[in-house]
Amino acid sequence: MMKRTTLFAAIVLAIFFLAVSCKSTQEAKADAGKKEPEKKRLSITDRPTTPEEYAKFHTQKGIDALEVKKGKADFAGAIRHFTFAAEAYPKSSTVWFNLGLAYQQMGDDENAVKNYNAALQIEPAYARPVINKAAIYANKLEYNRAIDVCEKFLEENPKDKAVLSAVAGFYLKKLDFLKAIESVRKILIQEPSNVDALKNLGMIYLIKKDTGLANMVTTNSYNLNPNDAGISNNRGVIFHYQNDDSLAMFYYTSAINNDQANKAANFNVGSMAMSYGDAERAFQHFSIVLAQDPDNMDARVGLALAHRGMGNFTEAEAEYKKVLDKDPNNPLAVFNLGVLYHDHLNKKVEAQSLFRKYLSIGGDIGQDHIVHKYIADKVKIRPSDDEQAPQN
Repeated sequence: MMKRTTLFAAIVLAIFFLAVSCKSTQEAKADAGKKEPEKKRLSITDRPTTPEEYAKFHTQKGIDALEVKKGKADFAGAIRHFTFAAEAYPKSSTVWFNLGLAYQQMGDDENAVKNYNAALQIEPAYARPVINKAAIYANKLEYNRAIDVCEKFLEENPKDKAVLSAVAGFYLKKLDFLKAIESVRKILIQEPSNVDALKNLGMIYLIKKDTGLANMVTTNSYNLNPNDAGISNNRGVIFHYQNDDSLAMFYYTSAINNDQANKAANFNVGSMAMSYGDAERAFQHFSIVLAQDPDNMDARVGLALAHRGMGNFTEAEAEYKKVLDKDPNNPLAVFNLGVLYHDHLNKKVEAQSLFRKYLSIGGDIGQDHIVHKYIADKVKIRPSDDEQAPQN
């Protein structure tokens, strides 16, 4: 039971974060090649002779390196090729954006922002660098800063639908529903059938706990574009909230069928797989998320839980520590590392320290009563069946 509860404490955060606020990062990866004035894909045997051709060649190589293969993306290779592209053709805003994207996906926020700013110096109306720069701040829970980046851009580009969609997501993270809805409506005034706007509006209503409106809006957006991975994922979210795990999994899987690298859907499938005791499947999906977004702490906690479920206790400990290195007060990591120490690694003193820390930081993941039992040493053996049972 504990494993189910602690994992799904993270699912809400990741769903909305990925599907609404920072969806631009994943979409930007797919869009990187589209922004380039490239007419055909250059092969290794082609011999570029002009700066533009060198930039195209290395841009395509960089995009290839970012593709997730065997659970990993080659960030170093992508950065190398995008750097060559930028050196060959520095007046292109796209080459700097691509370089920033590779750094962002690798977790190097400082260099990501630096290159996004370089892209914006060349093309001030370029929305993608704005969205991804704001997403970096949102990842650090600096929502006001993320909003400021978007709103400053919107002063000069008030009808930009991509940035309006992003800022709606950031307002949503602050639970400022009025501002979030206002931003979405600015899109729908321009384009009443805009799928992304309807998608975000559905999630706003869901967080407001108006499941009926959320379901209606999300169904409308799904009918407009049933092949959109984000919409399928969001339908899964709604069915999850309605305690229909079967339909939730159906739509999460449908999202992955449409976009195998979709981070939100992979996270959600991993979470559900873990809740039903399928640690190997969970490991697979959390790995896909982390290959693209190494700083996704919820996915890293999920990966640690999957390691634990497979009996890889040392690996699980290492993953929890990676989370705590980035976020020392992460309640999921603090609690679950304590459980790992108590139940599997015979580190009772360290476990007690972590449980007391969990209480001191106000973990708020619904485990206080269990933590008190651990501290009182009244939990001797935690049956695996209870750990993996689905939530009623």
